Amino acid sequence: MPQIVHTVLFDLDPEQTAAVTAAVEALRGLRSLPGVTSMSVGSNVSPERLAQGYTHALVAVFASATDRDHYLTAPEHLAAVDLLQPCMRRVAVVDIED
Repeated sequence: MPQIVHTVLFDLDPEQTAAVTAAVEALRGLRSLPGVTSMSVGSNVSPERLAQGYTHALVAVFASATDRDHYLTAPEHLAAVDLLQPCMRRVAVVDIED
């Protein structure tokens, strides 16, 4: 069964520092959820200037699509999404099988 690599790009409002910090910390807390093989979360530090305004990213690897699907409906994930809403200007999500 292929792993799922879940990539999320966020454009977070830099003027809402406290909300962004709280949301990023909540996302980092999702690393301990069942089925998460690995997760990286942080602000964009690329020197390439190709981010098209996206300020932060999350890349999570799941053992299976089933594990990803459980993650998406987990109360901890839904709570992190609620924290993101006030400071999120836009989001893009791409999942690939690896």
